[in-house]
Amino acid sequence: MTIYRCLAGAAFAAAVITGAAVTYAASDERAAKAEKTADATPAAQSECVSDNSSFKAEDRHAYFIVALENKCEQRVKCEIRANIRTARGKAHGHAMLILAPKSAGAESKKSYSLRVKVAGGMAQVERNCTAF
Repeated sequence: MTIYRCLAGAAFAAAVITGAAVTYAASDERAAKAEKTADATPAAQSECVSDNSSFKAEDRHAYFIVALENKCEQRVKCEIRANIRTARGKAHGHAMLILAPKSAGAESKKSYSLRVKVAGGMAQVERNCTAF
């Protein structure tokens, strides 16, 4: 009976070890594929899109404006999330902007305005841009 337990334990250990090796190999293949996909995207979209964010007060209202400009020759879709904290409270917003290629002129520049209570404070902005 003891010999069977030893053989069963050895078989289990071998299965675990080979299973782990297969798992590691699969994760290595996925990582390599992800790197190829990341390299295939032209000039990492952060280089294609410039961001000019600022607070602005006009017509007795305050706004936080996220202005984006496309600098590449492909359409870009940008998802923007903003969280603004001011002395009078906080505001958050979400927008999706589609920027035309650089050669389209004014259509390659778009902005998102978020109304806030005071024109000044701390802003956290996240944007995720992809080729479209």
